[in-house]
Amino acid sequence: MNAPHNIAVIGAGIVGLSTALWLQRTGAKVTLIDREAPGEGTSFGNAGLFADYARLPMANFAQLRKIPGMLLDKTSPLSLQPSYAPQLTAYGWHFVKACTPANYRHGREALTALQMIAPAADEVLLRDTGASDLVQHKGCLALFSTRDGFDAALAGHLSERKAQGVNIQTLSADEVRALEPDLAPFHAGGVLYPDTRFTVSPIDISRRYARHFVAHGGRLLQESVSALSDTPTGCRVQTAQASHDFDRVVICTGVAGAKLAAQLGTRIPMVSERGYHLMLDTAAWRISRPVGWLDRAVFMTPMNEGVRIAGMAEFAKPDAPLGERQTGIILDVATQMIGHTPPVKSTWVGSRPSTPDSLPVIGRLPGHPNFMVAFGHGHVGLTLAAATGKLVAESIQDPANESALAAFSPARFG
Repeated sequence: MNAPHNIAVIGAGIVGLSTALWLQRTGAKVTLIDREAPGEGTSFGNAGLFADYARLPMANFAQLRKIPGMLLDKTSPLSLQPSYAPQLTAYGWHFVKACTPANYRHGREALTALQMIAPAADEVLLRDTGASDLVQHKGCLALFSTRDGFDAALAGHLSERKAQGVNIQTLSADEVRALEPDLAPFHAGGVLYPDTRFTVSPIDISRRYARHFVAHGGRLLQESVSALSDTPTGCRVQTAQASHDFDRVVICTGVAGAKLAAQLGTRIPMVSERGYHLMLDTAAWRISRPVGWLDRAVFMTPMNEGVRIAGMAEFAKPDAPLGERQTGIILDVATQMIGHTPPVKSTWVGSRPSTPDSLPVIGRLPGHPNFMVAFGHGHVGLTLAAATGKLVAESIQDPANESALAAFSPARFG
């Protein structure tokens, strides 16, 4: 079988980079196109976790019932920019549909299937690119404010995660203190996910992937894509600078990907869910692994440049100004976790590509067989990037492999 040889990947975030590397491993000639340098977009600012425990869709009726109260609570991690509300109509409708028990179970099974192949896919790319030293294997803590909240989680989502194959160790507050003695006593205990890995520098992983890609014949184009179209022999990418023809195109551009897919007739209700991080100068204060305070929906991760605390879910235009309220909430949470207010070295906001059913969108665009998409990973872009790239490359190399992508089809929203 003659697989397509000349392939473009649009989007040089961690998903696009991973996809380009897996395609390159099949022998394809790959061009990576992005208006920004590799890894400088949303992938720059994540919490650094390879979150193996993330196997449950956020779309469920229990979460749906919480949303009105969270939007009214000024200290909540969830917020909505009023001018962005009209963009959420289709998203909201499909979110409600995804909450039904059957659809929730379907989403859970699909996420778990991706998680099952993710660690091995990661190891291939980390080894190939010499980036293994940027990943640490020390597990991750997830903590709760009260014993009642902890017990409810043990009987609820933690039990469900364990049933999905997640390795979980229950810890008392004293056992947490023994692992991380510098943490303030803001919690009543929690769990350790011992198999969770994290990176000390998300941007350096992207840069090493990009260097390996170029060193092995890949082409980087720092251009802004304006239009896509079919040609008699393949497909065309129009940028502000030039027109480029390819055998295949894979769209991995996050929030902007939905607009490109719409040019080709497929409407995907993906929205901008902005996340924030602060880089903290914690001086002598230390943690040795990521620590999540689940009641406040944040994770604090030790990185090369300091401690990063990341969180928030702000539905807003991607280019809206950074929100002072959101950064203030995160700093307040950091103060409670550390026991004092640390100096802030830098702040950041970026747009997660969020789908209503919590599943990424991976597959061929209906009516345009030479175009594929691989975006919409929400909170698990780093976690599932390598697995996504592997599945895309296998599907392009042999269409018989496309059955593995059925749950993630761009046509599933109708």
